[in-house]
Amino acid sequence: MKKWTLFLSLILVACSSSKEAPENAYRTDDGRPLVEDKYSLQADRQAMDQLRAGVPADKKRENDELALILGLMSEVKKPPTEIRQQFDSLLRKKRQQFDKDISKERETFTKEERKKRESFLKDQQQSRDSFNREKHTRDEKNQFYKELDEKRPEFFSVERDKRADFESDVRERRKNFDDYVRSKQNDFNQEHRAYSKKYDDWKKQEREKEKPITGPSNLNSSQSFVNDMSPEAEALERELQIIRQIKGTSLESGE
Repeated sequence: MKKWTLFLSLILVACSSSKEAPENAYRTDDGRPLVEDKYSLQADRQAMDQLRAGVPADKKRENDELALILGLMSEVKKPPTEIRQQFDSLLRKKRQQFDKDISKERETFTKEERKKRESFLKDQQQSRDSFNREKHTRDEKNQFYKELDEKRPEFFSVERDKRADFESDVRERRKNFDDYVRSKQNDFNQEHRAYSKKYDDWKKQEREKEKPITGPSNLNSSQSFVNDMSPEAEALERELQIIRQIKGTSLESGE
């Protein structure tokens, strides 16, 4: 029950303390997500989905991301450096996943590109072989090879455009991812500054608790002792103080 209470508290804090994100903050101009969910720094909150059925998807994601950040700082007992290391580790894993997926996509695209190129060249060779097995007039040969030669630059032009579009899309996605990471880093830094102050205050309180309790000074102790004396003892103490104040006389030898 305590975990659910903490979880709901994080959601309320996320909704109330965070600045409202622009309507298109999580999407590109063409409506695509700025970054895919698997690269997003979100807390795993599937159990909350039924309670948030009416919340827009982008708002859910914004709250989940902030909940993850606040979850790292839910208990003010870890050093701020440790909290930052945890967050940096999360970012590093997301970036590694993004880079790995981009490399895999590029590898797949390149394989398909090579396969289509080999298939095209093979088809051309087969067309030449099939054409040459029969007798043709000079004009027919000229026309055939002209059409065959025209297909080659057309094919490679289309393939270059596809490659350029692919690389352009990758650059845009990487830029969006980098922008997203910077945004989350700024959100973390803001919360981390507040956490660092709370942690310093907590450490100060802990140091104060560890200080030994020192007793009152000797003067205060004497005064306290006197105050606890009976009237007879107080009178005797005053007489002793008077005697201590009387100057003694030196004794001459022989007198």
